[in-house]
Amino acid sequence: MTDADFTTPGPLPPPPRRSEHGCLWGCLIAAAIAITAIVGVFGYFGWYFYSGFQDNSTLHGVMSVVNADQTARAVLGDNIHITNLEGSSFSADTRTGKRESYVAHLKGSTGEGTLNVTIETGAGLNHITSMILTGPDGRTYDLTSTQPRAAPGSI
Repeated sequence: MTDADFTTPGPLPPPPRRSEHGCLWGCLIAAAIAITAIVGVFGYFGWYFYSGFQDNSTLHGVMSVVNADQTARAVLGDNIHITNLEGSSFSADTRTGKRESYVAHLKGSTGEGTLNVTIETGAGLNHITSMILTGPDGRTYDLTSTQPRAAPGSI
């Protein structure tokens, strides 16, 4: 063996250069995903409160009761319908059932108002527990007291 066989290689090559913008791109992608999710959630709720509620069977039942109520018709007129929802909440319990609350803006042939309604469902029984109408003049009307208790399975 000669000394030429054990020669050392030349200098090591420099390590590969890291991108200076790698962290920046990662953060921008994460921010874009978060912003897209937030916009999606707000977009869905905006749609629901302004037009998505129209497919809600519970609200259809409530509006049938409101349109049949003489006090509501005296305050808002005929053909009362929901123009938009101002708020809603839902809670559910396996023992007691489900509770839904809505604040809906109503419009009839002679005026506009707000309806606060609470519906409880459970054990095959659906009933309106509270229904308060606020008329165009700011007066409130308790429509719950004028309604008979609902039959099982209906509103």
